[in-house]
Amino acid sequence: MTAPKSLLKPSAVAFAVFAILMAFPEAAHAQGGDGLFDSFTNLLTALVDVLTGVWARLVGIIAIFVAGILWLSGRLEMRHFIAVIGGLILVFGAAAIVDGVAGAV
Repeated sequence: MTAPKSLLKPSAVAFAVFAILMAFPEAAHAQGGDGLFDSFTNLLTALVDVLTGVWARLVGIIAIFVAGILWLSGRLEMRHFIAVIGGLILVFGAAAIVDGVAGAV
């Protein structure tokens, strides 16, 4: 008994895939752009905007408020209060720190 022959040859399948990709260039991201990692760069930019934007500012205000209330009531040590302030300085100063280091190199 012989094995059944394939109805489609590999070259025909390859040609069909090539024709589909040529018909829909947006599927291959072929309509231009700055490079291969544009979507990843956009994702990271959006993430930085969220983490240093209005949302982070509101969280920082709440953190300082809660730390201040706890410190005034004697339930928070000064070193923890300074850690909160230092963390906020690092979060909001991260871009300036990286730009300074990158500019020095």
